[in-house]
Amino acid sequence: MSSDDAELFAFRDVYLNITLVQALGNGIYFVIFFLALYAMIFKRKTHKLLFIVVILMYIFAAIQTGVHWAIIRNAFVTHGTSPEDTVNYLSQPSFTMIVLPATLLVANTFLADCVLIFRCYAVWNHDWRVIVLPTMSTIGGTVLGILTVVETGNFVKYGGDSNAFVDYARPYFSMCLVTTLLATVLIVFRILWLTRDHTSAAFSGYRAVIEMVVESALLYSITLVVYIVLLFGPDTSNNDGYAQAILIQMTGIAPTLIVARVSFGLARPSSSWQRTSKTAHSKFASSATVTKQIHFSANEDVESRSEIDSAVELKEQHSA
Repeated sequence: MSSDDAELFAFRDVYLNITLVQALGNGIYFVIFFLALYAMIFKRKTHKLLFIVVILMYIFAAIQTGVHWAIIRNAFVTHGTSPEDTVNYLSQPSFTMIVLPATLLVANTFLADCVLIFRCYAVWNHDWRVIVLPTMSTIGGTVLGILTVVETGNFVKYGGDSNAFVDYARPYFSMCLVTTLLATVLIVFRILWLTRDHTSAAFSGYRAVIEMVVESALLYSITLVVYIVLLFGPDTSNNDGYAQAILIQMTGIAPTLIVARVSFGLARPSSSWQRTSKTAHSKFASSATVTKQIHFSANEDVESRSEIDSAVELKEQHSA
């Protein structure tokens, strides 16, 4: 086998392996999506818009996987008369086969950012000022994503510089990373702030929520970081294809995990985001003055606090 034939077979095998990785990721995504769908329908009511977004994200990811399988089929079956023909088709598929997955990836990334921003907005008690920076980052990233798709389409149609779309793709995915990190840090900081006065035992009740938010968003962030690094790597490397295959699925998996957790009722209730922990001190007059510290948890309501305050006041009057 000549060196040219070896390169052809290597390129073909890499493309096939990347498609298999993407299909495996879509299978994992399907399980998570099914659980989230079940929870949204049978466990707890979910906002209709969020319900539609979760479904659209999975459909978009499934279509991208289907397009890659269609390319594999056309390359190996329809145009598979020789290794050269197979590689030629894999190198230059049709306009739709290239532009459609790129468009769906940009759309999915935008929807994923919107879910993360919406979660951040809810966690911060609907304070719009907190989500200004993530929103601006999402808008800027989406514009760059659209430009990336346009440049990709122009290259497929008219040729030219094969790296033109990369000039927009790199800052585009960087902006996606900024949005994800901002939303994640804000959510984690809010949870830590609300639980700052709790003991370790009380704090452990929120550990699952913190882990869920951090792990789901960090998986998305790590995938973005790896893909961006490989995108800046040598042009001859195909490793960015594996990272992109995982990214296509992770873009939908991360926000779907958040929605599933909320729908199953495993996250904090919405009302708890409106309250902070406090420490009330009251003195009871007796033969010896005793100071007692009362800790309020983040889930206690205003009525409970009023009742305790009233009891303390009556105790003081009676002692006097």
